[in-house]
Amino acid sequence: MSLLAALASRVVTVRSDLPVVEIDVASSRLRSALSLLAATLAASSGPSPALLLASASSHLDAAAGALGRAGDELSRYLASVGVVSGVPVPSAVAVSGSCPWADRVDVLTAQVGVARPSVDDRLSVSAVLRSAVSAASRGDRVALRQSLVVAPDSVGWSLAAHAAGRLGSVAPGSLQRDSLALLPRLLPGLPASDGAALVAQALRLPGDPVSAHPADVAAVGVVLVSVVLSLTGASPEDL
Repeated sequence: MSLLAALASRVVTVRSDLPVVEIDVASSRLRSALSLLAATLAASSGPSPALLLASASSHLDAAAGALGRAGDELSRYLASVGVVSGVPVPSAVAVSGSCPWADRVDVLTAQVGVARPSVDDRLSVSAVLRSAVSAASRGDRVALRQSLVVAPDSVGWSLAAHAAGRLGSVAPGSLQRDSLALLPRLLPGLPASDGAALVAQALRLPGDPVSAHPADVAAVGVVLVSVVLSLTGASPEDL
């Protein structure tokens, strides 16, 4: 094996050893624990550790995003040296399988098991947001799913923050009403109570506490931005 092939093989091994799945599982378990704790302590007047747990959940989500970006960069490096196809892939590497971001999008859009388009590593957060908001504005659930699942994990995890920055130009009441009417159509896999809580959270309105999957927050953010455009007459190209 040449020195370059050996180096590429080592990079593949490092890429496969990144604990992306483990972090995602830990984050999911922590969110479940937080939801249970919030429900249990809802009637309690004592101090709750929910905020601390929510902070821990945010750190785990940030770690998942960082690991996703690291994996993307390693994959780009392998592609840049042009030896990916010639490198023996260790048996521990999952050539195909779970993708935490796209898997959750499939659940939200009720498209589990439907063939996905390939992930496009060239996509930016802004490009994905424009495409997804355009699909949501048309009420096209299938196109919304396609716009989201082609995003690399690192872009998907960043989508919620970009969407949140575009919600301030419309009265929260109107935005809440219209978005809640759209969620069942565009995100049928999202429980109604979670959707209502996430909308209230995004708009800083009173609502039930919720600790949701990062993809849930991002997808709801996309729907909210589409409603903003509808109410203001703006175009997705303006994003």
